[in-house]
Amino acid sequence: MQTNQPPNTGSEFSTPAQFRSKLGSYLSGVVIGFTLLGMIYFMKHLATQNQQADAAQPTATTPESQP
Repeated sequence: MQTNQPPNTGSEFSTPAQFRSKLGSYLSGVVIGFTLLGMIYFMKHLATQNQQADAAQPTATTPESQP
């Protein structure tokens, strides 16, 4: 993506505007990454809860009230 920032003039340091832009991009990536990790762990938690609930319920595969 082309930006309107001036090219570096050989200096290793960036301008404050360039730093804020880079910092914003970095922090956005961190937030997106943690959000994805949180969603994965939450889905794992829900699946574990569902398995535990299924295991705790008695299985009624044989009907007891047959004539």
